[in-house]
Amino acid sequence: MAWVFTVPGTLLAIAALITFHEFGHFIVAKALGVYVRVFSLGFGGRAFGVKWKGTDYRVSWVPFGGYVRMAGGDPFAEGGAEPEDELPVPHDEQFMAKAPWKRLLIVLAGPAFNLALPFALFTALGVLGEPQPRAEVGSVDTGSAAAKAGIEVGDRVAAVDGVPMTSWYDVLDAFRESTGGTVTLDLTRGGASTRAQLAFVEEVGDTAGERSPYDFGMGNLAPDATVAVDDPTSPAGRAGLLTGDVITRVGETPVRSFHDVSVALLALPSEPGTRVDLGVSRGGDELTLPMTGSVWATGVQAADDALWQRWGIATATVSIDSVEPDSAAAKAGLANGDRVLAVNDTSVHAWYDVVRTVGEAGTGEGQAVTAHPLSITFRRAGEVRTLTLTPDVVTDSDDLGRYHTRARLGIGGGGAMIATPDVPRVYPLPTAFSRSVGQTWRISSYIVETLSKLVIGQRDFTKTLGGPVAIFQQMKQAAEHGVFDLFRQIGVLSLSLGIINLVPIPILDGGQIFMYVAEWLRGRPLPLRIRERAQQAGIIFVVLLMLAVTLKDIVKLGG
Repeated sequence: MAWVFTVPGTLLAIAALITFHEFGHFIVAKALGVYVRVFSLGFGGRAFGVKWKGTDYRVSWVPFGGYVRMAGGDPFAEGGAEPEDELPVPHDEQFMAKAPWKRLLIVLAGPAFNLALPFALFTALGVLGEPQPRAEVGSVDTGSAAAKAGIEVGDRVAAVDGVPMTSWYDVLDAFRESTGGTVTLDLTRGGASTRAQLAFVEEVGDTAGERSPYDFGMGNLAPDATVAVDDPTSPAGRAGLLTGDVITRVGETPVRSFHDVSVALLALPSEPGTRVDLGVSRGGDELTLPMTGSVWATGVQAADDALWQRWGIATATVSIDSVEPDSAAAKAGLANGDRVLAVNDTSVHAWYDVVRTVGEAGTGEGQAVTAHPLSITFRRAGEVRTLTLTPDVVTDSDDLGRYHTRARLGIGGGGAMIATPDVPRVYPLPTAFSRSVGQTWRISSYIVETLSKLVIGQRDFTKTLGGPVAIFQQMKQAAEHGVFDLFRQIGVLSLSLGIINLVPIPILDGGQIFMYVAEWLRGRPLPLRIRERAQQAGIIFVVLLMLAVTLKDIVKLGG
């Protein structure tokens, strides 16, 4: 039923976004006295519609896209002449008869409406009560400042420097706006209150000087309830629990994260013979596995916490889920299902411990980076093993197109990281608008930076651009998460549409804007031959680009 709901909802959202873009062109054209013949949602032949005051408001057969057709709107017709089969329209109501600055405003209106829409959407979400991750600690890095201050996974952040917190975004804002030498966190843990204090040092903060809880090794993302079972003689192993299983219920208690699993199982009596039924999701099947406690743990390692020692269960995020062929890990014999216990002398409690210690194996800068050997301790089928291997040295790029040379084993962890449960966060209108301005600016800056890096070759085309298939998938996924996520995604897509339409490619609004600005400055239109050639090149470029990204999306979807 979810699929039935999201597909129509996604199509409706995309249609509404395109309609809003075209409405920008339409309303400004009407305001400037241009006769609008057709306002169409979709391309191709007319499916149905209504004619009112000379304008045909229609839905056309090809559902993706839309257009506004204005009288005298053909820039290549002599003097803006009208086709013979159209009803005549006074010359001063024709698009090409208008002054260049008026045509410029009409063309600008579509992208402008797209750029303005997110302000309204993001503001409305804030006023209505935007779902945001609860102000709860989901992860604490081993040995971090947060860990040393006594902060634990599952702590609720009640206040930062005395200011009450509702969502994790409040926590981020509080750290960002903090100007003192320390920040004090009031925490709730198991019904009791506690306090932690973190001291800012010169090294803490990103390149923009903004402070963040992540600088201290604490975040709101937590391992999901996917588990690793590395010893078949454990209670979990004897119950038939497997690495990769997702625990959905402990007894009658539903669980969402690995922390929930740990709390629920450790709350049970510790005597041997204690039995509990686990709800388990495995490959789409829902199972109930009875598990009975016993005295069993031998060869306990520093990475084996209380949950493992009682039940033989660890988070899947510390087990190997993928090994790349011909990588250092594959050549050394590491395999899927191995649970990493230590790298050199560092015990592994989270996959970040693996990433950090492997990264530290690389020395030098730039292309001169070399890697030194690492000792990897892991458990496989109850047997603790240790091997030594030297990481590969690879050069790759991050999401911003920056290239890095680093040490790499070629392994990936299992499970997934999930945000803490959502809570509604209501903002006063001025605050909601201010936040929407910040969100819109950050998203717009990222889109512009991404497009710039594409142009100069610093971003991979195949990993950056998406066509109609990718857009539909993104909107569908957002719709599956609820109305608020759908409208947030609509805002992001609207920004993308507005900015991309401003790129000076003929056939796009940006190309027309360029030509009308040139005409305005020259005092006469660009030569017809130049306009025609530019338009033809633009059409070919856009068609080829759309075919390429659509084919890429289909291949990715099928893979």
